[in-house]
Amino acid sequence: MATILSTDLAETIRKECGENVFLCYQCQKCSSGCPVVEHFDLAPNQVMRAIQFGQKEMVLNSKTIWLCAMCETCATRCPHDINITKIMDVLKIMAKSEEIECKVPSVPLFYQAAMRGIKWFGRMYEAGLMGKIYLQQTMSGPLNYR
Repeated sequence: MATILSTDLAETIRKECGENVFLCYQCQKCSSGCPVVEHFDLAPNQVMRAIQFGQKEMVLNSKTIWLCAMCETCATRCPHDINITKIMDVLKIMAKSEEIECKVPSVPLFYQAAMRGIKWFGRMYEAGLMGKIYLQQTMSGPLNYR
């Protein structure tokens, strides 16, 4: 089976958010500083490398893009100032537009509950958010994160 390399994904990301993934030289500072990397299936530097190689399906089907805390630690630590959080946003939007199902079931639930609270109260309503998530998860059964 031959591996076909493509720069289409990297060019799409550059068009959407202005970030050049080819500046990444795999120093791994982004991954070593990430507070939630232990829950990812691809570390941030692996996401960058997969994008460089055009492995779109691998990236869009990973749990990483959904579990990213958007804390910007990776962007702060990057010696080339690559904003990986912007890239993660673009990847989420791409996955959603291609109707790729989220690999972490509680993430869409969180977004829906958060947006409902913002719509109703004009701000994040944490008690309502947690109540909605807890109730929904209790009714649907245990979630499998691995």
